[in-house]
Amino acid sequence: MNKIMLFLMGTLLLSSNALAEVCIPKDAEAAEQAVDHLTSWQVMNDNFTRFHQCDEGSIAEGNSEAVIRLLVDKWETLPKLSVLTRQNAAFETWVLSHIDSTLDSGDLQTTVNLATSQCPASESTLCRKIVKAAQAAIHESNS
Repeated sequence: MNKIMLFLMGTLLLSSNALAEVCIPKDAEAAEQAVDHLTSWQVMNDNFTRFHQCDEGSIAEGNSEAVIRLLVDKWETLPKLSVLTRQNAAFETWVLSHIDSTLDSGDLQTTVNLATSQCPASESTLCRKIVKAAQAAIHESNS
């Protein structure tokens, strides 16, 4: 009897976690509105935590634009990004996935230049990942 209860409770927990990953319309609307306010890495991280399940279509494109704007326009905040990505590897993966071919090739090239010439020594690993993602996006957009 106890094994059956444990199995049912485990199944219930797994199914409730799966449901939490579905982008419901209310979340999609909130994520769409939030895109215009992603002005810092902390806000971006909070947005990722709250709405990662809604990251597709126009929301994903908006997230990509917000990522590149922070990299190009606020490069000096890279150490904050580094702190957040060390705390949450999934956030790092998400940020890097948003350095993509939907972005302006000039912004992608600027990101490569910044990451190769103005990378703080303590952030060299993150900079290499950024360069790799940006170069792949440039290559993909040129194909």
